[in-house]
Amino acid sequence: MHQDRPVPHAYCAPARVAGTLILALALSGCAGFPWQKAPPPNTRGGYAAGDKLLVILPGKGPVAEAANAIREGLRAANGADDTAAKPALTFIANDDPKKIPVAYQEAIGAGATQVIGPLLKPAVDVLAGGPALKVPTLALNQTTRPGKPAANLYQFALAPETEAVEVANKAKALGFTRALMLSPKGEAGSRRTEAFRHQWKTLGGTLVGEASVDPGTANLAKPLNALLHKGAADFLFLATDADQARKVYPAVRDGSVALPVVATSAVYSGQPDPVRDQTLAGLYFVDAPWVLGVGAADDPLARSKLKRGSNALATPLGLRLYAMGIDAYRLAPRLSTLAKGANATFPGESGTLSIDGAGRVQRQLTLAQFTASGPQPTTAMVAAKPGAPATAAPADQPAKPAKAKRAAKPKPAAKPKPAAQTAPAANPEPPTPIARPQPIAPVPRPEPVAQPG
Repeated sequence: MHQDRPVPHAYCAPARVAGTLILALALSGCAGFPWQKAPPPNTRGGYAAGDKLLVILPGKGPVAEAANAIREGLRAANGADDTAAKPALTFIANDDPKKIPVAYQEAIGAGATQVIGPLLKPAVDVLAGGPALKVPTLALNQTTRPGKPAANLYQFALAPETEAVEVANKAKALGFTRALMLSPKGEAGSRRTEAFRHQWKTLGGTLVGEASVDPGTANLAKPLNALLHKGAADFLFLATDADQARKVYPAVRDGSVALPVVATSAVYSGQPDPVRDQTLAGLYFVDAPWVLGVGAADDPLARSKLKRGSNALATPLGLRLYAMGIDAYRLAPRLSTLAKGANATFPGESGTLSIDGAGRVQRQLTLAQFTASGPQPTTAMVAAKPGAPATAAPADQPAKPAKAKRAAKPKPAAKPKPAAQTAPAANPEPPTPIARPQPIAPVPRPEPVAQPG
């Protein structure tokens, strides 16, 4: 059975005596003194000499475009792999769950040392419910079958539930404890809200109130104000897409209390549009670091270095699936190593990645905020002003700034003289928002954690 190679250690251990020092240098391969920091391991490769990577993806059907975006990401990652052991990359077109066992055996017969795919959930269910797989296999979706899946099967998905869980994690890590939640009616909204509700409760947070609205509702002022008056809260989780967020968010932002609002990546198209996104200025959301331009400056696949000619990069989903394809290529040779390490992580393009006890890839996303110049990564959120529950401004029109009252005229003296009129008082300065104590400091993206072989 194929075994993953341990990722090389990033640092060399110091030696106590001369003999040990020489031996340590010889074994570690460090070029220099042992207390010098070694170059970080190359995250673009990780494969052993002779490895062969097989990918099972649909070639046609309703998910053909999604499969193509992943395929392009995989090919890009393979092309950027500058290690001597870069594997051969072979694709098998299959979109029929009934034929997945045959396709998988075809991959093994062709000498695959790692397999990526399938993509469709029914096909993943087939592998999950079968016998132990012969080589590490990274499915590009999650099984719906209960219980423990087949050995050697790992599951990597860009599920909306994952992002809702990340919103809860970020908010709790920043010290927030009381949440409100607003979502659209329908399956997508239900999936996000259920995931957030469960995670927020698990973290010990309090859900002060929640509301579900019809996406077609023109005036959301009434349901929004009713939600905001459920009680004092630290933030509002907005489980909507961009169009719905543009109806709701300005009313909260311009209301009586500046309540932080956090959403998923559904509010961001992936392409900065300062004019259109001005309506969302101030809104927080979580997203893949690659989409936000976060990553290693020397990575040839950094988003800023890619040409815009690819159809896969033309849609919000395509962007994120392309990043997923890059990660799938780089994860495949590290699956067993990551699964064995309780705190092992990999700095992926779609998030900081780890693998849980059920073989599912977990993503830690980047917190960002819409600004006047576009979305920017951030590490903290401005807290709401303490006091009474917020009141939203009318959702169908922008809030108008309050007019300042004129100062009272001074009383005339005993012998009155024409008194100069007092100038109007300046607009009252709004109270300074209270920031949460001890915000999380920026954390550098971690290098892969080495695990013993």
